[in-house]
Amino acid sequence: MSAAKNPTEKVMSELELSWLDASENAARTRLFIWRVPAGGESLLDAFIALQQHAEGRTLPDLFLGLNTPFETGYGYSDALGREFVEQYEATENAVAWNAEPWLPCYSPAQLNTLLQSFAQAFAEDLRYLVLVLKPSGVSDESALTRWLQGWLEQGADAPRLLLIDTQEQPIWQPLYEAHPREVQLIVDEVDGMRVMHQTAQQQTDSDADRLLFRRYLADAMLLLEKGSAAQVAARGELALGIAQRRGWADQQAMMHNLIAGGWLKGGDHAQAVTHYRQAQNLSGDIPDPALKGQLRTQSTFGEAGAWFAKKDHLQAAKSYRQAALEAQAIPHPVFEMEGWRMSGFCLWLAGHRPTAMEEYARAVQAAESVPLPERSQTTLPLVFQDLLRMHDKRRTEALEACATSWQREKQRLIQQAEAGLAAEPTVTQVKQAESRLQLQLEAMFTVIREERENLIRRGDDSFRRVIRLAREKLHPHWNGLPEIAHPFDAPPGEWQNLPAWGNHDASLSDTAGSNPL
Repeated sequence: MSAAKNPTEKVMSELELSWLDASENAARTRLFIWRVPAGGESLLDAFIALQQHAEGRTLPDLFLGLNTPFETGYGYSDALGREFVEQYEATENAVAWNAEPWLPCYSPAQLNTLLQSFAQAFAEDLRYLVLVLKPSGVSDESALTRWLQGWLEQGADAPRLLLIDTQEQPIWQPLYEAHPREVQLIVDEVDGMRVMHQTAQQQTDSDADRLLFRRYLADAMLLLEKGSAAQVAARGELALGIAQRRGWADQQAMMHNLIAGGWLKGGDHAQAVTHYRQAQNLSGDIPDPALKGQLRTQSTFGEAGAWFAKKDHLQAAKSYRQAALEAQAIPHPVFEMEGWRMSGFCLWLAGHRPTAMEEYARAVQAAESVPLPERSQTTLPLVFQDLLRMHDKRRTEALEACATSWQREKQRLIQQAEAGLAAEPTVTQVKQAESRLQLQLEAMFTVIREERENLIRRGDDSFRRVIRLAREKLHPHWNGLPEIAHPFDAPPGEWQNLPAWGNHDASLSDTAGSNPL
């Protein structure tokens, strides 16, 4: 193991030693949980990524990161097994290993057998085979936990699992506490911000001012996370002094935003507003139009957030409106939309409802510049949900409750399907269970969707107009948040058709009101 040459390499070495210590006496361990601060998770990801490549591997163990989504336990086992085989077969100069006898894998036991076959075939080249699981999506957390518990019931063979969580959100703590003999917890204090700070301190530059500015900036950023507002401001002022002397308007604006963030975190809203406004003024001296617009919009949003945190909703609305206009000038339709939305929301909270509706209308108008397929990923759905709540709060809450019912029923049906399978199910058994589950989920989806449609149908015309407008600007089957997607992403079909009441022109001209459920 070579000596560390820079802060990042030093952290990689520390993580390497941490893993070696934890895994040295891990004969009974079936699963590791590696816990780091949230600011260090990217460093841990980088360490694991290094171990997955021959030129970066320093450990006797083979790590493989998989972000396979989780839908059902049997589907997850099968997908993990197939993805593992595909990745191995795609490896350059891969030695022949026949995985076919062990496929498909529909349970933790079958997956364990597949992985154990691989581990035995390459026993001379590796100590442990470690699957690092980071599902890109999870249909049901309890179902994933059941699957992990099933894995822990297997024998203590060479394959191991690794889960990652953070000190701020230790999501796997209950699993560790329930299985302390089979699960081992590794805790490290790696800190991405501190590594950045140490790196900045070691940098060299022929321009002494630029070098010192970067060091003060790194100090201030570290203090923003770990220090007080006064400490952030003190270090930031040192950086500001250099930027002012050198005429770096963009760096001055950026530092004022950072100092403002420190005061806002410390609860001093007046100081935060002062610095955000200084940042806005300084952005006018930036020659690059794009950078000028970006920094000015950013600092105006910052000021609006400070007023909002202070609960001064009228001042917040004024700043959000200004931010929307500045985003419009860039142009940046997504930021513009959010500025109008938040201006409308603040005005609504302040009791200025007609003006609030006008701001929301401007948010919808701003969305016209966003390509239709991308609008669902912006805050436009929130615009329509806010409008629904303004027109009929109880009905909107009932629409939201439908999504809760859908998740609850989906979890029940998945658990029922998994419970009906044998410990090592056959292909036929899985196909039958999956077919039955699909029919049940589609039937439940239809019931929940119709429940939402009935709620909408019984709303007044102003409520239905918002829905019609949302279906025009988002997609034709939108019926409120949280959205309820088809359980198997079925292509557009009969279930997406507009109801009979939804074939009229959309408008936001009606006054918000309410009506009985």
